[in-house]
Amino acid sequence: MAPGGWSEWLEDPIKALGNLVRAGIIGYLRQNGPATRAEIAAALDLPVPTVAQSLKAMVQSGLLTTAPPLAEARRGQRVRYFVDQETVSRMYLQLGQAIGEL
Repeated sequence: MAPGGWSEWLEDPIKALGNLVRAGIIGYLRQNGPATRAEIAAALDLPVPTVAQSLKAMVQSGLLTTAPPLAEARRGQRVRYFVDQETVSRMYLQLGQAIGEL
């Protein structure tokens, strides 16, 4: 891939995976299975609003899915977050190829 095309090719994985909070959330969910926002925040010792902001972005980017789907969740209903393994793996591979690790 030509260097000029890299920015477009890498934009999604860098935005989706590009900070420690998001990496920590993915790692936690992969090791422990689906969890709520509060459970993730407590496990990672982070403020709930910080986790909530990252979860929202990760759902929008396709890294995570929810049950029930966010569009259907009612106020006060507990939403559980799941890792979309296929999307995470694809983005990880893109990033690894770009930096010469794969």
